[in-house]
Amino acid sequence: MKHSEKTKQRISAKLKGRLISEKTRKKMSESLKEHIGYWKGKKLSAEIRKKMSIAHKEKKKSEEHRKNISLAKIGKKNPNWKGGKSFEPYTTNWTETLRRAIRERDNYICQFCNQYGNVVHHIDYDKKNCNPENLITLCQKCNSKVNFDRSYWQNYFKSGV
Repeated sequence: MKHSEKTKQRISAKLKGRLISEKTRKKMSESLKEHIGYWKGKKLSAEIRKKMSIAHKEKKKSEEHRKNISLAKIGKKNPNWKGGKSFEPYTTNWTETLRRAIRERDNYICQFCNQYGNVVHHIDYDKKNCNPENLITLCQKCNSKVNFDRSYWQNYFKSGV
């Protein structure tokens, strides 16, 4: 059923601020999964893609809104903030030659998912510890994954990759 723009606005205003039950949330989630599943792998016509592109461009965030989002994620406000640890410099031993040697030792294979990997990772997260036993090769995806809950991953890798 298609609603007019005026009807859509009235419905939206009526529902604004209304609490949704957990049961309703679950139904909405399932419905969305079905909808997404339907479109997965489908080829869209050039006309549909063009309409979607136009609709997306119309919903662009304002410059002020984008600036506020950026400011909200700086430093201590960011959930990934580790007290400035990322700004610590690497030791002079951290060279491309060392990284290449670690990748070659691991045959350019991610030591977590066994896919192609080209990122060298410090197991103990200490940039100054460039002992080859502390370095492993990971793919970009796994490297991103292991940068959360660091104590878990330190134990995981130390227990034998």
